[in-house]
Amino acid sequence: MKVAICVDGSNFYFSVRKALGHKIDIEKFCKKLSGENELTKVGYYIAPVNRSYKEGYAKQQKFFEKIKSVDNLKIILGRLEKHKRDGKTFYVEKATDINLALDLVLDALDSKYDRAFLVSNDGDFSGAVSAVIERFNKEVIYVAIGNKKTISYHLKKVASSTLKINEKFIEDIGLWED
Repeated sequence: MKVAICVDGSNFYFSVRKALGHKIDIEKFCKKLSGENELTKVGYYIAPVNRSYKEGYAKQQKFFEKIKSVDNLKIILGRLEKHKRDGKTFYVEKATDINLALDLVLDALDSKYDRAFLVSNDGDFSGAVSAVIERFNKEVIYVAIGNKKTISYHLKKVASSTLKINEKFIEDIGLWED
């Protein structure tokens, strides 16, 4: 069976840190998800940290270098848009969600996978997940990280099944080594 893994990078990072308090080894994580199946693609969707934030940028670049060793992994970059409100500057991630949703649908259309793992707690993906399941007869497994408050009701409802990441799963694959 052909398997694809779509990782909403920012959502994954913050969900793991908040729910589990540590980092997951991405390579082992992908291998555990795909099992003995043919892993055709790992899409890691994220916005790049601005170079002006030297420490954060350096950490992200180091992370990118490390995950490039994962078979068939591709980093798909969105962007950060600068906004101001009430005199405060903040950044909003743009294009990462649409890039992930498009790849999920287009890769299903092109039969690049039979089963996809969606690693995100963002319920906005529920439309794309429904389309892939209904129109292309593909299996989409929602990989849920966190607790009842952070897990997406909408993704749980539309996905073929849900795989909850818990401490046992983490123990099986090990922690990320910096």
